[in-house]
Amino acid sequence: MQLNSVQQKAVDTTEGTVLVLAGAGSGKTRVLTHRVAYLLESGKARPWEILAITFTNKAAAEMRERIQNTVEFAIRDMWISTFHAMCVRMLRRYADKIGYSQSFLIYDTLDTQRVLKNIIEELGLKDDKAYNERYFKNMISKYKNGNRDGDFGSFADDLNPFVFDYAQEIYDEYEARMRAQNAMDFDDLLLNTLFLLETQDEAREYYQNKFRYILVDEYQDTNMVQYRLVKILAQGSGNLFVVGDDDQSIYAFRGANIRNILEFEKDFQGAEVIRLEQNYRSDKRILDVANCIIKNNEGRKGKTLWSEIVTGEKPVLYTAQNEGDEAARIARDIQMMSQQGVRFSDIAVLYRMHTLARVLEEKLRMYAIPYRVYGGQSFYERREIKDIVAYLNVIANPAADIQLLRILNVPKRGIGDAKVNELRRVAAENGLPILEVMRGAQAFALDKALVKKCGEFIACYDALCEGYGEMPVHEVVERVYEKSGYKQMLADEGTPEAQMRMENVDELINSSYPQDGGGEQTLDEFLQNVTLITDLDSMDEQGGVTLMTMHAAKGLEFDVVYIAGMDENIFPSQRALEEDNLEEERRLCYVAVTRAKKKLFLLHTQVRSLYGRTQPSLRSRFIDEVDAALLLDSNPTPKQTVQQQAAEAKSLFSGGMRMPAPRPGKVTGAFSAGTVVRHKSFGQGEIKEIMGEGDAQVAVVDFADAGTKKMFLAYASLEIVK
Repeated sequence: MQLNSVQQKAVDTTEGTVLVLAGAGSGKTRVLTHRVAYLLESGKARPWEILAITFTNKAAAEMRERIQNTVEFAIRDMWISTFHAMCVRMLRRYADKIGYSQSFLIYDTLDTQRVLKNIIEELGLKDDKAYNERYFKNMISKYKNGNRDGDFGSFADDLNPFVFDYAQEIYDEYEARMRAQNAMDFDDLLLNTLFLLETQDEAREYYQNKFRYILVDEYQDTNMVQYRLVKILAQGSGNLFVVGDDDQSIYAFRGANIRNILEFEKDFQGAEVIRLEQNYRSDKRILDVANCIIKNNEGRKGKTLWSEIVTGEKPVLYTAQNEGDEAARIARDIQMMSQQGVRFSDIAVLYRMHTLARVLEEKLRMYAIPYRVYGGQSFYERREIKDIVAYLNVIANPAADIQLLRILNVPKRGIGDAKVNELRRVAAENGLPILEVMRGAQAFALDKALVKKCGEFIACYDALCEGYGEMPVHEVVERVYEKSGYKQMLADEGTPEAQMRMENVDELINSSYPQDGGGEQTLDEFLQNVTLITDLDSMDEQGGVTLMTMHAAKGLEFDVVYIAGMDENIFPSQRALEEDNLEEERRLCYVAVTRAKKKLFLLHTQVRSLYGRTQPSLRSRFIDEVDAALLLDSNPTPKQTVQQQAAEAKSLFSGGMRMPAPRPGKVTGAFSAGTVVRHKSFGQGEIKEIMGEGDAQVAVVDFADAGTKKMFLAYASLEIVK
């Protein structure tokens, strides 16, 4: 396929600074490949005079292969690499200029965590859960990849005040040990290269003269250090060509700084901007939906995707009663499409967070639809889920030794490997389950320390088992989570990973309630269902439907895409709204929508159970930003107002579904427009409007720090200030 006129312009504009705003599916890889080929074939550059930077080794290898297939001579001397690989090459040549030997070591994530773990233990902090080596490594990485204003201690205090006392000391010791071991972490590779180029004239001039043409892919994903590296290298020839899409900048949590692309013309005076807006993969009607959503962002360069492809159907909007109905609709649709010849591997279900996948997995298995969870474990394979299920198995079956061994020292109880081996030996010699040996520890003449630990565990175990046969399953699961110490263990860890694990356990608790109006199940029945789910490994994952988060979907494409969970406070997420990251959430929605080639389905619920709570849901604002004429509303009722949504959501709470009761004494009539209120998360604000009636009343509240929010008055826990 030939280049279109705009693509050709991007290829031919070889001199000076160029920013190519490449919309989703607009052929940016072809442009990059043809541009390099043109530079070589026209004689403007020799292979070793070109530097092409990508973000993954896979992308670098693909670019090298495409270029080699396009030109008729070898390009092995061309630098096509990631930022980190480029920096390693530069440092291997000049490391001695900045105090390292050229045989410096590169420490990966596990290596650096071991260094930090040793430091934390030596400072006597290993029992303080706030000082977690993984969490500290993430903080150090964020610090190094940002602007680094001020010292690390102040930076850490802003993120987590509980680590302030020792943060700077740990950081200084970490840096000293890395230097003493002639080692660099991944962030050091970038920082030390920048330091080299900024302070060593010989190295800077060598690379500025060497690279006559510099190309950077995915420029919107660069952080501040990468931006400064590009800028200093480009000061030599002045020939810089970057490709990116500000509308697909979704990695701020990894340090990506959207200002690098938004302020490109300010940073590089006289830069030419070329917009690639023709999309070659998606139906026009899908792109119209994406354009409707993204145009609401203020922080963008501006472009409008279009396509000549009009083969599919209008994108479909579906309002489900609850998450089970949502997942069942997706499963039924996929089953029907499969019967019509659509391959499972051409279908993807996208969601904002992994916790939404649990119900989807269960429904797909119910309909015998093969699937794979991309970029993450299946819900029931996650460590925290297997741990809690192991506790439940030991309650239901005291002879379940394998399950007992999994949780015997989780959380830490001082029953280490040596003590476990002693228990296993005695159990084997006497032909008894390990739990029985622990219960009679004194009679088996075990050492005093082990007898004490066994007694403590048995006391905990008996408390967990008490009356479980007469309790609803969800109460048993909740009790295990609380009384075993597992919840406190995760809370003490205080990391984003631990928070995610807590959310997953909350979702397991949610799954243990009666589902879809069914009756209460026994613990044995619940465990049987979980076991069947985890044992169904005969499914063909390679040819299955893809389940994935929207972040993981970037760069991929599918004929059919379902976007599940388009509810306010899920997408956009509650955290994004609290942290004023709405525009990044909207870009994420744009990325999700543009993954679809032929069919797109948007789904939201009227009621959703999540993290152990069932609450009314409001349709995501991103759906409301789409022109209604662009969507095929598959619901029996027309598009509803917020008041109608609230009333319908309230009516769904029957037949055994759980709903958080309004606070005792709550009088929603006490609120009116103009009432000043306080919320525990959002602070102080003023009610601007109230819609609906009774428990379904929705207030529009303008918070001073958090902006405007819609919330159900009966469940929002608002305190009247005046």
